[in-house]
Amino acid sequence: MEALAPQERWSTGRKFTILFFTIYFAFLIFDFTSSDELFLHVIYLLLSPLTKFWNWIVPWTGANILHLKEPITILPNGSGDTTYNWVLQLLWLVFALVISLAWLVLDRKRPAYNDLYYWLRIILRYWLAYMLFVYGFIKVIKLQFPAPNLIRLLQPYGDSSPMGLAWTFIGYSKMYNLFSGGAEVLAGALLFFRRTTLLGALMAMAVMINVAALNFSYDIPVKIFSLNLVIMSAFIASADWVRIRNVFFLNRPAPAAFTYMPHPTRWKRRLKLTLKIFAIFFALFSTFWSSFNSRNYGDDAPKTPLYGIYNVQSFLLNNDTIAPMMTDTTRWKQVVINYEQSLRITTMPDSLRWMRMKMDTLARTINLFNLDSTITCSFQYSKPDSLHLNLRGRIGNDSAFITMTRFDEKSFRLLKRGFHWINERPYNY
Repeated sequence: MEALAPQERWSTGRKFTILFFTIYFAFLIFDFTSSDELFLHVIYLLLSPLTKFWNWIVPWTGANILHLKEPITILPNGSGDTTYNWVLQLLWLVFALVISLAWLVLDRKRPAYNDLYYWLRIILRYWLAYMLFVYGFIKVIKLQFPAPNLIRLLQPYGDSSPMGLAWTFIGYSKMYNLFSGGAEVLAGALLFFRRTTLLGALMAMAVMINVAALNFSYDIPVKIFSLNLVIMSAFIASADWVRIRNVFFLNRPAPAAFTYMPHPTRWKRRLKLTLKIFAIFFALFSTFWSSFNSRNYGDDAPKTPLYGIYNVQSFLLNNDTIAPMMTDTTRWKQVVINYEQSLRITTMPDSLRWMRMKMDTLARTINLFNLDSTITCSFQYSKPDSLHLNLRGRIGNDSAFITMTRFDEKSFRLLKRGFHWINERPYNY
């Protein structure tokens, strides 16, 4: 869709297309139904009436129009592919179609929508750039895909979800995070400037197609949103479709891009420049700075004092040594302390038990709780050295004494192998 001169009359199809995407992208930009707040909280408060409308009409549509078997009760959360989201997308398409047709009929005498198209592209460029900054910086600073934790390292491939597998192979490599996140940031930066908009849009489209392919291939529940970003990138780039076609398909010269400027007076140019500088600094501050301040939640997060994988060497209940029989569901086999407030116990038959943990490093005590918060174990712990951990206390009504040896997680092949410039043979294990 080339930017046309103001006097040129648009076809009905072109006018409808611009109106349709204007309304559809407005729904996307002003969608604040998710609990994942990517923008300032005050925006969610201001647009709460719109959110309440969607929260009413989406379940109503599912029950009365689509006749879904189950009512829609789960609102958007960490998953962006809920039933709610799919019905919401359908409503956006229907509303955009109806509103754009009505608009087209009521405003049929207007020859073109140059001003609307001009401002629409600017808004989409800046909004897409902001989203690329959001997802780019949390990769560059390595928050979205952390390195495989202790639980992941112990998990068999076959027990991993497709999404867990994707998170593991991306999170393993700092270089790949820097490359993929850097590409998103670069595409976003190019979108902020008129002369590099086409390059930024094409780069954003390539980056987001790869993201969408990962989401669809590994069942990552951001399929809808990533596909919308692909469509938005293509829409921005479509302004130069004739030039793209001439260069890549017809082997013809491409004319310089024409940029329509509505009422280019001096004060309006200065106001636009001021708003542009503000928008760029706001995007950088609210994405890079917030991600930078959150880096302690990624690979650099401080580890709990007893962090590690511990193999149980001896297990005494009421002063009786419990032999390591593979059928014994009472005896512990392994303890993994990955997080500050929880640990995982593996019993001899390899059954897993997750426990909430409260640790007091001054008193050197550990209390373990079931998910219903009832206390089940209380221990006094000691560390004779960096490789050993002893627990003395009670498991239920029984006295217990457990000795454990720490397993060096760096001995896993995944962490030990590292990078090699020269490989005489493939190291594919």
